[in-house]
Amino acid sequence: MRLIYIIIIVFCSFTCTISFAQEKTNAPVSKKNVSTEIPADTVKIKKSLLKKITDAFKFRANFRKGEEKRIIAIINRLQKPEQPRDTTINNTYITNHNTVPISTIQKQIDSLFLDFTTSVDSTKISNIDINNLVDKLLPMVQKKIDLEEEEEKRQAKIKKIRDLLQYPYGVITTVRVNNIPVKTINRKVARNSEVYGFHPHWMNKYYLNYNYKALNTLIYYGYELNGKTGSYKTLNGWDTAEVIPKAKKEGCKVFLCIFDKSQKSLDEFLNNRDAQLRLIEETKFLLKEKNADGINIFFENFGDRNRNNFTEFISLLHYKLKEANRSYQLTITLPVVDQYHNYDIEEIEPLVDRFIIDFTKKNNYGPIVPLKGSDYSLGTGLDRYLNKNIPPKKIIACLTYDGILWHYKSKKSEFKFYNTIVKDYLNKYTPLYNKNNGALINIIKNKKDTISQLWFDDVQTISEKYDFILNKGVGGIGIWGLGSDDGRPEMWNALIDKTMYIKVKTTVLKPPVKEGRMASWKRRIMQEIELYKKLFNHPCDFTKEDSKKMFSDDLIIIITEILFTVLVLVALYCLKQKKQLGDDWTKSKLFYGILTFLSVFLTICVVLCLFLNPGFSGFGLSKSGKCETSFITILKILGGGFLIGLLAMKFLIFPLIKPREVP
Repeated sequence: MRLIYIIIIVFCSFTCTISFAQEKTNAPVSKKNVSTEIPADTVKIKKSLLKKITDAFKFRANFRKGEEKRIIAIINRLQKPEQPRDTTINNTYITNHNTVPISTIQKQIDSLFLDFTTSVDSTKISNIDINNLVDKLLPMVQKKIDLEEEEEKRQAKIKKIRDLLQYPYGVITTVRVNNIPVKTINRKVARNSEVYGFHPHWMNKYYLNYNYKALNTLIYYGYELNGKTGSYKTLNGWDTAEVIPKAKKEGCKVFLCIFDKSQKSLDEFLNNRDAQLRLIEETKFLLKEKNADGINIFFENFGDRNRNNFTEFISLLHYKLKEANRSYQLTITLPVVDQYHNYDIEEIEPLVDRFIIDFTKKNNYGPIVPLKGSDYSLGTGLDRYLNKNIPPKKIIACLTYDGILWHYKSKKSEFKFYNTIVKDYLNKYTPLYNKNNGALINIIKNKKDTISQLWFDDVQTISEKYDFILNKGVGGIGIWGLGSDDGRPEMWNALIDKTMYIKVKTTVLKPPVKEGRMASWKRRIMQEIELYKKLFNHPCDFTKEDSKKMFSDDLIIIITEILFTVLVLVALYCLKQKKQLGDDWTKSKLFYGILTFLSVFLTICVVLCLFLNPGFSGFGLSKSGKCETSFITILKILGGGFLIGLLAMKFLIFPLIKPREVP
């Protein structure tokens, strides 16, 4: 044991001597490249065995040293590529001041911990905080996923509708089980609302980008009224517009819009019955010329003093249009707020097919068509006219694709096409959304001065307004200014998505009945009878396909040949008996009757053979498919000729022959 103590004392003395020598000689610290991380101490001090043993029992110091390393590791983990200033200073200080003793540096590091008043463990993020953060993020992520899935379903629905629009009568699918048809499924595009689109005459070639399948009716804004005469100032291209025949070809109805913005002109017109009659006559001519379907009256302001005159004009117009064509429709465009009390709704409602509520005029700051919250809002305007007892199906809510740009300093506004908004603004600014007002863009000159605001509807906001209109149960949607979108597909898709759906009709088929041996013959005979009914009653509808279905053509020829043979044999037999027995032949009347019946029946068969023979063009069917004289007509002619012959024999021939035979 004594030897072990001696060895330990010598070893400790040796290590202390080495340590003292290092401090005295100020051993330099090796230089390192400056790093963005807090570097580890590069001075390596060789510890004695006794030092290592005693350090193991310094729990507080070891704990502080471990915390020091953990803090430095956290700082380095949060470090960005940009070098922190303090770390750079420390590295420079340590690198350039090699004369500083290690003990001094250690004292400075230890002094830093005296400022810490809280435990380092408090910097850790607890599981509770993480769970709370996840609970907040999950609904947001799920909502985004739901919106993406909803958009995918919406696009799939629109694609199916577009495909089915190519088939006006739908697509029929037959479901078979074991190759036996059990039901048919008819898929067809149907509408849950009418869609009216105004085509302003100045839109020029924009009509080429219209989706006419999405419209019910196209209203041509063109007839500008001359109130003094009742004629037009200009038709604005109604007589030459290419959009009219194109819309008719695509299955749209076409209305002519008669408009006048002058209160003076309207005052003259509504007090002049001759001018009204002239307008009506010219309108009827223009509608007939273009095969149009109705008119729209768009009188913007004529004052309450002409309220009764307007009612009388609408009554006159209604009855004159119905006299000309019962299918003509009469529509009236009404302002969202009837501030001049122009319209006697109770009186004109029975005379008008549709009331188009105009939500496109803007008189104060804000969006053109707010959803709620003002007298000009969509909700207030629709409720106002619904409360006047207009049937909901007669009301059309007319929106616009245009946006409105408000200038603060000048307090003026200007309308912007939707296509212009997309090109000039949406690629520069991010819109804000308001549930009641739509989309908003603040155009800022600098950080303190907002110079203007742009209000508009995009797909999201206009779809919400479509939903609002349809939930009110009104007749449909109107779009003012077709073409302001310049054919952008997202706006047409929104219209299709909200106003069309796929109607599915399933018809369950009766299970097939197993036919007996005679069933096929019965079916063929019934088919033949039906074909003859069609042939005799409607010969002009008898087609080549019907002729091919008939299997009795050859049979009739055979019957005719047999009848002819029998007739010849009966005639020869009668001649033989008459020659042998003379007047003593007791069965002469019977055989004469048979001979007459066979002659008549043979004549009918011959006529029928000729009738069914396409190569014979005298009557009946022909190779060209042209309808000739019907079989019933031929039988009537033959029957009439037979009766005339009998009468001639009785009253003309027999009286001349009979006296000579009297002995």
